[in-house]
Amino acid sequence: MSSKLSIHSEEIHGNSLKNNALGDPEDRSVTLIEHNFREDTPILIGLAGFFGTFQSFLNRSYTNMDFLSTLDMIIRRDPDLSFIIALPDTMTGLHGNQYLNSSAVGSYEDFITKDVTGFLEKRYGRRKIGIFGKSSGGFAAYNLASLHPDIFSGFVDVSGDSAFEFCYLKDFPGTYETVRKYGTGKFIDHFSHSPSHTAAELNAMNIIAMSAFYSPDEDEDAGIGLPFRMDNGLIREDIWEKWLEFDPVRNVTSRLENLSRQTAIFQVGNRDEFALNLGIVALSMILDENSIQNTLMQYDEGHFGIDYFYGDSIPLLIRGITQEPEGNR
Repeated sequence: MSSKLSIHSEEIHGNSLKNNALGDPEDRSVTLIEHNFREDTPILIGLAGFFGTFQSFLNRSYTNMDFLSTLDMIIRRDPDLSFIIALPDTMTGLHGNQYLNSSAVGSYEDFITKDVTGFLEKRYGRRKIGIFGKSSGGFAAYNLASLHPDIFSGFVDVSGDSAFEFCYLKDFPGTYETVRKYGTGKFIDHFSHSPSHTAAELNAMNIIAMSAFYSPDEDEDAGIGLPFRMDNGLIREDIWEKWLEFDPVRNVTSRLENLSRQTAIFQVGNRDEFALNLGIVALSMILDENSIQNTLMQYDEGHFGIDYFYGDSIPLLIRGITQEPEGNR
């Protein structure tokens, strides 16, 4: 089926990534998807989940409705809808991104909020900007929008990391057993040079990467403070407390004023394999309790193959941020 979407890529320089700890490239690709381009067309920045990058949005699927097919469905339903979607390359040497500034990884919050948005403003002029993503991308959409209401007018958080005790703690014992055989730095090297990975190795890489973003420490192996002791696996409470500062259900009450200026949309499957439905529902409930308008959509789904969720949320985000009064920016 032919698409009415205009899709092309451009290169941007990520000044914020200069001299990053992993030696990842500063120059990055950004894929731009346009439909019904107008002077008032909003921009939506899409962020991939962990182990994914901008190309994940472009992959075609023959078992589930993929992202591009979802966009085609959206414009068939509403052919007058106008949008620009920007998908930046954010892959790192840790095989994913949490979109935070970290001494162990790089300044990816700055990359999105300065380099990517600066490029978009230079190319398109100043416009309303929304942000969306799933899993780690959903966490980032909430986090960046709630910290930068001067930049973002709304967000879609699909199954984003939240209620950390439910989505992370269960992987700590297995990660301890896997990583202690190598040490942090040597495990990263082993993972990066292996042609395939066990489920235990994938879980361990994820926890190491979360540690690199939530608890970087230049005095630790690979500059990463793991949340458990390497001699016996027990929780390091000081490190775990650093993690919890990033937990949306714990930091949301300090961001209520910022969120009151946002179009806030949450989506999640009730059978999420990482129990992210618990955090997402709790996050929406906290906003409700504080009279902060938001939309929660729950589906009879798990964590994977759910790009079609965007068929409900992207039109809602576009309408929400374009109808927002100018005084809220």
